[in-house]
Amino acid sequence: MKKLIIPLIALFISACQPSDKVVLDNGLLRLTFDRSTAHLISMTDLETGYEYLDLTAAPKTLWELAPREEGCEFDLPTKASVCSWSKNKAVLKWRQEDGRGIEVTATVSLDKTKPMSYWDIELTSFEGDKLMEVYFPRISNIKEFTNEEVAIAPWTGHLYKNYRKVSNVLSQRSVIRPTMQVEVIYGEEPSGLYIATNDVNSMAKGSYFEFEGNTTTYKHVYMLPMSAENSSFSSSYQSIIGTLHGDWYDAAQIYREWALQQEWVKNNRLHSGKMNSWLPETDIWMWNRGRSNNVLTEAADLKEYLGDYNVSVLWHWWHNGPYDDAFPEYLPPREGRESFVKAVAEAKAKGINMTPYMNSIQWGESRKSWTELNISQYSARKSDGTTHANKYNKYTENPITPMCMSQEFWHEIYSNLCDTVVNSYGSTGVYLDQACLHYCCYNPNHGHTVGGGNYWVKGYLKLVELIREKTKEANPVLTGEGSGEDWMAHLDGFLTLEASTERVEGLVHKEIIPFFNAVYHEYAITFGQFGGFTYPPYDEFWPKEFRAPNTETLLPAKYNTQLRMEQARNFVWGIQPTIVNYHAFARKARPVEMKYIAELVAKRKQYKDYMQYGKMMRAPKLANNYATEIEIAQMSTYSYKNEGTNLFPHKKVVPLLYSSAWRNKEGNILLAFTNISEEAKDMAFTINPTEMGLDENFTLYIDGVAQNGVPQSKYEVVIKGCSTKIFEFKKE
Repeated sequence: MKKLIIPLIALFISACQPSDKVVLDNGLLRLTFDRSTAHLISMTDLETGYEYLDLTAAPKTLWELAPREEGCEFDLPTKASVCSWSKNKAVLKWRQEDGRGIEVTATVSLDKTKPMSYWDIELTSFEGDKLMEVYFPRISNIKEFTNEEVAIAPWTGHLYKNYRKVSNVLSQRSVIRPTMQVEVIYGEEPSGLYIATNDVNSMAKGSYFEFEGNTTTYKHVYMLPMSAENSSFSSSYQSIIGTLHGDWYDAAQIYREWALQQEWVKNNRLHSGKMNSWLPETDIWMWNRGRSNNVLTEAADLKEYLGDYNVSVLWHWWHNGPYDDAFPEYLPPREGRESFVKAVAEAKAKGINMTPYMNSIQWGESRKSWTELNISQYSARKSDGTTHANKYNKYTENPITPMCMSQEFWHEIYSNLCDTVVNSYGSTGVYLDQACLHYCCYNPNHGHTVGGGNYWVKGYLKLVELIREKTKEANPVLTGEGSGEDWMAHLDGFLTLEASTERVEGLVHKEIIPFFNAVYHEYAITFGQFGGFTYPPYDEFWPKEFRAPNTETLLPAKYNTQLRMEQARNFVWGIQPTIVNYHAFARKARPVEMKYIAELVAKRKQYKDYMQYGKMMRAPKLANNYATEIEIAQMSTYSYKNEGTNLFPHKKVVPLLYSSAWRNKEGNILLAFTNISEEAKDMAFTINPTEMGLDENFTLYIDGVAQNGVPQSKYEVVIKGCSTKIFEFKKE
């Protein structure tokens, strides 16, 4: 059912004389409110003098309410005021004259030393089973920025340029939970807006950017716990609105200052001493599907080709039953228990580790167990009472449905599966698909708050710890889909696939940025992409008539540059290398690409103290990245049934040169470059030695060879085709 946003009763806007204004000012940021309406009428960066709001536009109330059902009515406030204030703090109140109905109180305060404001909200006297969401703060009339960019943080990170030309709304909701609690909007003006929250309890939340004409409205979304007994709500965390001088990377550094103080960093798995060493020692992942002869045999071939490098395997479609359908009936393996166990043991003897796929939240409704065990009772529910069922499988069209992560029944089912795969079958890890999601569940019989709350993440983390308890002697690596700060102290690694966005989504109006790694790189291992040499695979349990003739055959050579681009992104973003659907025939069929992948793997291992354990610095600015139009293969496993093809061709202009910068624990600096063209390129770039902490005490090594002189701000070199160039500044 479509949600209805309750319109606020129009509040009288008086002509604001100086005495009608309430001003908060810490010398860095100034917020001005209309005292009689509690509207925000000005927001000024005092360092640059920039005014963020369109002062000619009519201001809007700082909050909105969203009911559970359309047509729901509340007694809304008719009077607003700033009831108390000081230099750095104001209390705003909305209520009815006679004291009936909903009362809203907002507290806005300024940081003592930073250009940041903190926003809290409290509601009383509402009907708790009817109010579903509160939007606060609602900052309206933000002026359009010149060449506007919006950066948000789902998974790796997205950057949207001039998005208002494409859509009037850019939103993040809880299902695809933001990786981090930070987002920014900026342009060519001297000041941008930094937006964040400081939630340490993993509450369900969301946000909106709404574009209208030449202005923007930003809204944070509180998803309320719903109950007829509830008549009040008080925010358990603050929204943060502040100034930004720079871009998304600068925003990441602001957020990082707070983030590194949180428990998920202090107790992160990578540095806890608890993680099985094979994950950080992995040099490359191979992601194949099917029986062991299509997976582990190919991994052994890849390891033979690479030599003294560690190959780990993400293993899909090893399980019984069709993919995206038969969950969670994974056992026995499709090739039989004996064959599977033997293949796993042989792979481990060769130093190959593996994480078999098991979806960690879904149950297939086509399974007999769905009915026999009345599984529906454990499923997560939408606000209208229906399940979150999805028909991912376009061939069988059987739905799979998310379980509610609060349910101990599901914890036992899934943890027992992991117990079997690790302790009985010998696997060295498990891949927990759809781990870093966050649904709101409105089932009143599950023992958690209805709707909003933090039961989803808490329940999921309880599941992870139960798996660890049952497999503690083997200490398997547990990886999950996506990434998320809430999971850093619990999961070992994060599958982040966005280096291959074009291969899945085609041409989209977003640029992928390493937002997450700019904050957390040295505290969390990320890996993965969709890039490979072949057309998509096809599950042997799917209907035979829809299997494409080109299944897992070699892609045309014109898509080789795309593959190199995807590998380059992983390399410069500090993500563990990954190759998808690898087969031994690639050695002869694609020797240039295989050699390039091998070089990236070798360089990353050689400089692992930077590229896995180092802090991401601002990337060097290339004078020319040789942007060139290349062939793009968008591919879909599920499209052949209706489209008659599993590949959709596009063209896109992409850089041929890529760069990154890293600082290791000793304070040394590494600049990593790669060229995805087959031709050598003249490469010129600039850095800021002062910002990087470089001085005359550092010696520059280019590809391991010492250079004379002190660090410079500009360099010019030649970088060979399909190769890397490494600048290392070491303090002597």
